[in-house]
Amino acid sequence: MKRGYSLWVVVLVALLALSFGTVAGGVAGTVAALLVVPRSSPVSMPQPTEVVTVATSTASPSPTVVALPSPTATLAPPAASADEGVSVADIVERVSPAVVTVVNRQALGLGGLFGDENEPAGTGTGFIIDEQGHVITNNHVVEGAQEIEVLFSDGSKASAQLVGADRFSDLAVIKVDPPVPGTLPLGDSDQLRPGDRVIAIGSTLGDFTNTVTEGVVSGLGRQLETPDGFNLENMIQHDASINPGNSGGPLLNLRGEVVGVNTAVVRQAGFLPIEGLGFAIPSNTVKIIADQLIQNGRVIRPYLGITYEPITPRQALAGDLPVDHGVLVTAVEPGSPADQAGARDGDIITALNGQAIDGDHPLVNELFRYRPGDTVTMEVFRPSTGETLTLRVQLGERPADL
Repeated sequence: MKRGYSLWVVVLVALLALSFGTVAGGVAGTVAALLVVPRSSPVSMPQPTEVVTVATSTASPSPTVVALPSPTATLAPPAASADEGVSVADIVERVSPAVVTVVNRQALGLGGLFGDENEPAGTGTGFIIDEQGHVITNNHVVEGAQEIEVLFSDGSKASAQLVGADRFSDLAVIKVDPPVPGTLPLGDSDQLRPGDRVIAIGSTLGDFTNTVTEGVVSGLGRQLETPDGFNLENMIQHDASINPGNSGGPLLNLRGEVVGVNTAVVRQAGFLPIEGLGFAIPSNTVKIIADQLIQNGRVIRPYLGITYEPITPRQALAGDLPVDHGVLVTAVEPGSPADQAGARDGDIITALNGQAIDGDHPLVNELFRYRPGDTVTMEVFRPSTGETLTLRVQLGERPADL
């Protein structure tokens, strides 16, 4: 009996040990799985915040929900920007031969006391636009000049003749004898957007020729009042550094095309110093003016006979105006084409021959599409009566003294 009892005990103990081991092993295995799996294979544990709704085509009855794993995989590289790989140095090297220094020479002596030789009265910048030797610069660079001299990037010099100048746009065309070392194409300034990179080249202080600065387009359609009391319209605002001597120099896009002519910089407003506030005349305006100066020696301007202020959406909102584009007529010259057509002070001209007048289509540029004597229609909103009118105007020619 004693021996049989011992055998039973041994069997019982063995069974108990086996059962206990199975349970313990299962528990241990479960704990091990909880500790190891999340670390070794996180993609199997999608997070609640990683659920994204993906809309299918409009023919699908409902959106599809896709659970994304935790972001441990390598992310795709960002799309290359339009500027990536562009070398400013390569652009500058290519265009520099066409950028020149313009020297305004005048007789500064008093009654011949100091001789009759013309002396440098100021310097600016210009750029060659064609093989015939036409050079674009600012009017204020060559204004009053008795002689004009051009310095090329290689240090050589040449005399230049004034082809024509226009103080209202602050543009001038001068000419040197061919051959020329290079030319610059005019680009499409209407394609510019705030944030686009631009390059300015100019003869800073007249001594540091072909100085290069870079910046971005800060704004478009700006208006700038001149010391003569009229406005330069549709200007490009940018933050590429501009200094004395840079006037008339090119503002370039990253294709090496001229998109503007640098003409002004604001350095102080009242007692506040200003940084990075430069202005350029858009190339589309430059082309219109330059073509007329080359063909006629002057700009033949269609004439409405009004003074006005452009309306922007922001101004319209601030002034509670009924329209968000156009120009507000502040004065009508008696007997002028606009006066004969029935325009009044306070009218808002919203379109010319069906083209809306806005930041992309300033009135001054739209008028240049026509010649004196052409008849155009003006869409006018009259706030005093709430009427929308269509006026027919026969354009005149702007008097030379205006």
